Amino acid sequence: MKIAIIVSTFPPYKGGMGNSAAEITRILSLEHDVMVFTSRQSEETNSDNFSFPVEYLQPNWQIGNGAILWSVWSRLKEFDLIYLHYPFYGTAEIIWLYKFLHPQKKLIIHFHMDTPGLAWDKKILSWPLLLVKNSLMKKADKIITASLDYTAHSSLKKIWQKQPAKFIEIPFGVHLEKFHVLPHDIPALMSLRERYHIGNKDRVVMFLGGLDEAHKFKGVQVLLEAFALLINAPETKVKNVKLLICGEGNMRSVYQDVAHSLNIKSEVIFTGRVSDDELILHYNLADIFVLPSVDNSEAFGLVLLEAMACGVPVMASNLPGVRSVFENGNQGYTVAPNSVRHLRRKLEEFLKHPQTRWKMGRAARELVEKKYSWDKVGGHFKSLI
Repeated sequence: MKIAIIVSTFPPYKGGMGNSAAEITRILSLEHDVMVFTSRQSEETNSDNFSFPVEYLQPNWQIGNGAILWSVWSRLKEFDLIYLHYPFYGTAEIIWLYKFLHPQKKLIIHFHMDTPGLAWDKKILSWPLLLVKNSLMKKADKIITASLDYTAHSSLKKIWQKQPAKFIEIPFGVHLEKFHVLPHDIPALMSLRERYHIGNKDRVVMFLGGLDEAHKFKGVQVLLEAFALLINAPETKVKNVKLLICGEGNMRSVYQDVAHSLNIKSEVIFTGRVSDDELILHYNLADIFVLPSVDNSEAFGLVLLEAMACGVPVMASNLPGVRSVFENGNQGYTVAPNSVRHLRRKLEEFLKHPQTRWKMGRAARELVEKKYSWDKVGGHFKSLI
C-alpha cells in the first residue's frame, strides 16, 4: 500500500511530534511504500538518514509550526492512504477538502494534542480549521491517540463519545537498546559530570525539551521557581542539588535571566542542544527527570519513556494523558499543574529519601520493558493498515 504521511514537523527539527512521526513511518515502511510530506523548517533539513523518502515542502504561508502546503494536493492522488498527524494548522484544512472531494480515499488521523497555550498570533492558521475540524474528524476512517484519557478531556471529547469505535489507543514507544541503564562510574559519565562541574555528592534534577515559544507549555518557568524555593528556603535542608536544563530555543536567554533573578544561577546548568549520541549519558546523569507541563498542550511526554528506560524516576504534571504514562507513587510522582509549591514539595520529598530513587528507577525500567518497547508498540501500527 502507498501511504502519504503528512506532519507539520520532522527531524532534524527537535520535537516529540516529529520524532514519533518518524518512528511510526519507519515501522510502516517495513511493509508499505511510504512518503513523508512536511514543511521546510530550516536549511538544516536532510533526509539522508531515513530509509524512506521525505519531502520538505516550501510553504505558501507559515506561522510557527503551522504551514499551508498546497503543493501536497497534487501528490495525494498517488497514494492509497493519507496518514495525517494532527495538529497541522494550514494543511489539515487541505486534507479535509481533499477527503471531501475524494471520499473513497482512506484517511487516518493521529491526534497528538490540543494547543490551548499557543499564542494568538501563532494560531492564525488554525482559525479556518475551526469551521471544518469536526467534519475532518468525522470523515476520518480511524483516529489514533496515545491516550484515551487525554482524548476524553480534549477538543475531540464529543466525537469520541459518539463514535468511540473510531478511536484507537496506541501509546508511543522507546528503543530499549538505545536507552538503558549505565554504570554510574563509567568514564563517559564521569567526564560529563566534570564538564558541568557536578560534584560526586550532587543530585541532579533533569529537564529536556524545546526552549522556544512553541514549547512554553513545558513549564520551565515553574520548574525554575520551584527549584529556587527548594534550595533557598530557610526551612529546606536539601543541599547539593543541580538542575540540568537540556534543550535550545529562543527562550533560553529568558530562562537564564530568570535563574539569575532567583539567585540560583550557579545551581542551574543550561546544556544547550544535546546530541543523540550523548542523550543517554544525560539521562543517566539524572536522579529524577521532571516534566512540569502547565496545560493540555502536553498529551503524553516521550521524554518520560526515555528517562524511565534509563532507570530514572520521573515527575510530571497531573494532566490527562501524561498521568497515564506511569503509576503515581511507583515509577515517579504526579504534581499539580502550574503549582510551584507542590512541585517544590514533591522534589524535596524525593530528594530527602535516596532509597526511593533506586526503587522507583527499577520500577520505571520494568514498566517500559513491559509496555513501551517500540518492538511491541510497532505491531499495533502494522495491524491498522
